[in-house]
Amino acid sequence: MTTTVLPVERWVNDLIKALDANYLAYCDRMGFNPDFKGYPDCFRSEEGRKYYKIIHQEFDRSTGNYRDAGVHAFVNKKTGEVYKPASWKSPHTKYVRYDLRIIKQREECYARADWAGGYLYLR
Repeated sequence: MTTTVLPVERWVNDLIKALDANYLAYCDRMGFNPDFKGYPDCFRSEEGRKYYKIIHQEFDRSTGNYRDAGVHAFVNKKTGEVYKPASWKSPHTKYVRYDLRIIKQREECYARADWAGGYLYLR
């Protein structure tokens, strides 16, 4: 039996880039300071046993470090399916929001990605 290694990690990184760009565009539209004193919110991924967890991070000025603010989404490591989070530790697996293996859905996911997660609601 042969297994195919999917480029899911690359797709997750591309999604994070889209989320970061969307957040910066949002801040620009809202008239926030363009340099953010060097510390805009950002996103990162954390690899788990079954899923990549995409985490929204905020800069904590009191400690001078980023801190995890919440889980933004989960992406299945084997299939590339994107899920809305149910909690910090698990996705809401009843409905797949996007399947990153399908080029059209992947492009739609990147195009609709917003930092607040509205694109993860059922369409």
